[in-house]
Amino acid sequence: LGVGLVVEHAGPAAPGNTHAWARDVRYDAGVALAQRNDAALAVAHTETDQLETILYRLASSPGRRALLGMAVRRGRIVRPLLAARVTRAETEAFCRENGLSWRDDASNLDPSYARTRVREQLLPAFLAVDDRARENVLRTAELLRAEGEVLDELVETFLAGRDHVGRDELRALSPALARLVIRTLAERVTGSGGARAASRIDDVLALDEGLLDLGDGARVEVRRGTVRFISSPSG
Repeated sequence: LGVGLVVEHAGPAAPGNTHAWARDVRYDAGVALAQRNDAALAVAHTETDQLETILYRLASSPGRRALLGMAVRRGRIVRPLLAARVTRAETEAFCRENGLSWRDDASNLDPSYARTRVREQLLPAFLAVDDRARENVLRTAELLRAEGEVLDELVETFLAGRDHVGRDELRALSPALARLVIRTLAERVTGSGGARAASRIDDVLALDEGLLDLGDGARVEVRRGTVRFISSPSG
């Protein structure tokens, strides 16, 4: 096809979730290559993958973001098939019609992985509930992403560029807004992991002075009435 090929050697898998480790390796290598070439990294997630992701996250993690699914564009990463609202079955049909071969990952059928159980068991049962199930879930995710942008703007307006917040200010906020503020401040420090910090809102508000590790590499520090987040030594 005249397309350049770059081979990356990842080395031995890290202990734990092999799927997650492999995904991180692929994305890190792909994004680095895209940056070197000032290009985008296109990945082949379909609308079917989006449904699986939403159902998986809904079962495994709390909060509004679990329902947002994957973004069509995030930094260098783009998902053109998701933008075109193409399903996995439609993608396979297109390949067959045009004589294009593909490779199935055998681990995708391994029931020891939660994603496999979602794909093979949960998703078919979910879609059988109502003919509109697929469209309803995807539409809900679309609406929540739009509403999430409004909430993010609200938090940014409140913080006004600050990397900290007054303890009394935080206590005066509604619990929902306080959680969003905490999550944002934690994510600015760790790059991720804000959900666990937000879930410990009561512990943060009860801290009058000192340090508290919140998990996922985030530590909250309260000094002289000011709340700020720093990276924990273990993070």
